Amino acid sequence: MIRIDCLKALAEMVADDTLVVVTLGVTTDEWYDLKPRDATMYLPVMGAITPVGLGLALALPHRRVLVLDSDGSLLLSLGILTTVAARAPKNFGLIVFDNRCYESIGGAPTATATGADLALIARGCGVRDATTASELGAFRAAARRALAEPGPVFVAARIDPAIARVRPKTSDILEDKYRFVRYIERTEGVEILTPPTRGRKDPFAWTTEESK
Repeated sequence: MIRIDCLKALAEMVADDTLVVVTLGVTTDEWYDLKPRDATMYLPVMGAITPVGLGLALALPHRRVLVLDSDGSLLLSLGILTTVAARAPKNFGLIVFDNRCYESIGGAPTATATGADLALIARGCGVRDATTASELGAFRAAARRALAEPGPVFVAARIDPAIARVRPKTSDILEDKYRFVRYIERTEGVEILTPPTRGRKDPFAWTTEESK
């Protein structure tokens, strides 16, 4: 099983209003090529993807939030799984693509290459619905749960290293941030990016000062 096939399956399942938080590296380019959308947050910060997705799920409990993380990224912040379990948001799904290496930087092995079991770790942290999928049929079934069943739902997708030939994403982190936040503002009817308030000076004040 390879990541692009999993993402193709996901692209058919994800509803228009589902918020998706995507990990950095090759996953970003592949998801962007398959399903470009304002409701996706691209977050090129290792270790921050699952925490940010959890925050979104807690802040917007009426919206489904799906996190697409990687083994290398999640291993940097494994403690977040205890918080996922403790807060237990019902609208939260977490899929971790585990290729057992840091693929984007040349393939150095991660801890899952030497025995770390992410689904087992998640269950040990208290996430009851945590499973491993190693073939596409099992992945589809697990992904459906992550998108529809009461969460939190954790899926470790055991994939082979493979980089699909897709067009690279052309927007940067700032453009991605503003597009996503404006989408939230538009669909939730809230104001998030409020311009700073600045006092405006009287443009004719100098003439008043001169006349004194």
